[in-house]
Amino acid sequence: MELERRLVELRKEKNLSQEELAEKLYVSRQTISNWERGKTYPDIHSLLLIATYFDVSLNNLIKGDVDIMKHQVDQSQLKKWTIIAGVSLFVFSVVVPTRYLFDAKKVSIVLSILVIPLVYSLFQILYIVKNRNLQTYDDILNFLNPEKKIKAGFFSELGFVFKLFVITWLIFFAGTVTSALIFWK
Repeated sequence: MELERRLVELRKEKNLSQEELAEKLYVSRQTISNWERGKTYPDIHSLLLIATYFDVSLNNLIKGDVDIMKHQVDQSQLKKWTIIAGVSLFVFSVVVPTRYLFDAKKVSIVLSILVIPLVYSLFQILYIVKNRNLQTYDDILNFLNPEKKIKAGFFSELGFVFKLFVITWLIFFAGTVTSALIFWK
């Protein structure tokens, strides 16, 4: 992260040891060491003290970190909504084959209620994809794993679409089989 390097730079510009900086910021030397090595991150109070002591803006101090944190949040949100979409599709596919066991009005209400989390999670996924400008399979892979700069070809993208189709079909098939096992007379 940026704060680690920025803190070391600022400390060295003022010719301070970790011990001296710790005294100025009312923390231990070990805390400064942990911040500089990236083991821990300062709380907001400490960030404000650091920015005030070195006479830099908070934005200047943590700018790169904000971008990194936003990227990590978007990654976790994409993964979360993908899991929710898969689970919602499974639950929906369990109920769809049983629609003949109940009257049409109840089934339509239940199916409508079950489709809401599926559609909402798909919209959330599309929102992240659009905001991050993820247009190709390469973009998605590099978004999920920025350390590796992956360059996939046409067949990799075709394979991704095929895998997505197969996984969706398998989830729906598993739900249908589960439904048959539950409601089989």
